[in-house]
Amino acid sequence: MTIFSRHTILSATDLLVDFTHAALTRFLLEYGLDEIGDAGSLRDRANATARHLLRNPDATDADGQNIVDLVVSKLAAGAIGNVTDYAGFHFDQFSTRYPNLQRALERDGFTVEGGALRRSLPEALDLPAADDEVHALLAQYQYMVPRGHLDQAIGAHARGDWAAANAQLRVYAESLFDEIAATLTPPGAEVPAAGHQRRQWLAHIQPPFFIPELNEWHDNGHGFIELFYRRLHPEGAHPGLSDEDDSTFRLHIVLLTTRLLLRRLANRPR
Repeated sequence: MTIFSRHTILSATDLLVDFTHAALTRFLLEYGLDEIGDAGSLRDRANATARHLLRNPDATDADGQNIVDLVVSKLAAGAIGNVTDYAGFHFDQFSTRYPNLQRALERDGFTVEGGALRRSLPEALDLPAADDEVHALLAQYQYMVPRGHLDQAIGAHARGDWAAANAQLRVYAESLFDEIAATLTPPGAEVPAAGHQRRQWLAHIQPPFFIPELNEWHDNGHGFIELFYRRLHPEGAHPGLSDEDDSTFRLHIVLLTTRLLLRRLANRPR
């Protein structure tokens, strides 16, 4: 399975449009993709290549290496080379020239700071897989409202609209907690009021959904879920909090935390 998400694959293959037809043909030949994008305009060929990679995330070459990973890494390396000169790599130029690719890589837990593509988070976190699993579980439970807010958050992050991304992540988390409480409310029983009352209810049902032994809820604002929620809801005006690093951190922690909770819901005895 590829280590890169759909957004990163699309952002990377967008760079193929800047190739000449001859250079693109040679590039595709290198990865055994020459029959995929062999006709049409450069945009048509880039789209065909992206579509093939998205549909074949597990494809490997003769050496057993994932083809999607090879292609994205090669394109990222080329972009890095385009903003590297005798003085070294210019990260600010990379961010300006390739903003979609940079933000997509960051969402996947990668950085190009230092002039090389490397992980900024441990491989075990596997953020693209977390994103896919969260979306699959949201679809399984038909949580369309939370899913819509999450998609809007990811879209806003891709545009660099940090304040909008943060706002949608807050609403996503709150609506997800509300939906989980509604799912776990016994038939015929009254669903608690939306918001804090539903989160409290999730902490006190039997067995608790928020697990006290894991310090997830303490009724004093110091449990993990309580602090997680407060981290997404800072009060008052805080200049600088809606920057790229903070917004990316929020997206990462929201994906990892809600994946845990959705898995817990899926495995909870009925």
